Amino acid sequence: MTFEKDVEMLSKLSMQLLQKLEPEPIYVKEYIKKVCEIIQRNGWLKQEDTKWVRTFNREDYILKIAFIHARKGEHITGADLVFELKGRKVIFIQSKRVSSNGRIYFNRYQLQKLVELETKLEAQIFEGFLLVLPCYYLPCCLPCRATFYHLIMKDQNITEERFFHTSEICFVLAGNKSVSQREFLNKGLKPDEFIKMFWECKIGCPDIDEDIKNDILYMYSLLTNRLIIWLNIEKKQFTSKNVKILEIRQEKGFTHCDYLIRVRDNTLARSYTKKLI
Repeated sequence: MTFEKDVEMLSKLSMQLLQKLEPEPIYVKEYIKKVCEIIQRNGWLKQEDTKWVRTFNREDYILKIAFIHARKGEHITGADLVFELKGRKVIFIQSKRVSSNGRIYFNRYQLQKLVELETKLEAQIFEGFLLVLPCYYLPCCLPCRATFYHLIMKDQNITEERFFHTSEICFVLAGNKSVSQREFLNKGLKPDEFIKMFWECKIGCPDIDEDIKNDILYMYSLLTNRLIIWLNIEKKQFTSKNVKILEIRQEKGFTHCDYLIRVRDNTLARSYTKKLI
């Protein structure tokens, strides 16, 4: 049952993250749910010949959805989400829902592996920075906050969702296996704040080489036996297809062949005026 709940929460979260580019990306939720149902029903081992990567060519961006599970043939213990803006940022999210007794239970082994995953990502960034910066600059220039918990809580029958970095979870949890949701209510980042900060590149880890990233995620899946839902977004370059013509008019004082064209570039989400000759 944990796997189904994880998939439901993460597919919904995927839609929310993509709403920056598209108002209602329902197709993402439906596709993730469909694939995970197949995996759950038939087992991962029987699906080895299937290519678990699909590309969606949208108007303003290209989305690749991939599924990683290292232990083929074994029961999947849960699901995690990797959301990547190609060439810019990548973030890792695990959802947790409060139990009926008002406490949130954490698997300390999975928490440790999440911390290790972020450390491995940081190590790759260190190597990149060492090529251009002296080592004494590194501690203050690493902007890596890549692994987050998405906590879903109940406060007087009202659902409250908050995001916390793994270091914050470790601090609150201390040596315990569970903690009261009161420790997290009205704290952390709200969904809209979390999404805004990701798209502004204020949280997340700078993107790294695709093959190295795949190896790191595969190792995490191997050790935790969890399915990884990986969304890779690549924004399209400025083309005529991305532009909606709002107005074309002949400007007073121009010659008969001079016009102003006001367009909206959906990739930049702004309007501007351009002179056509």
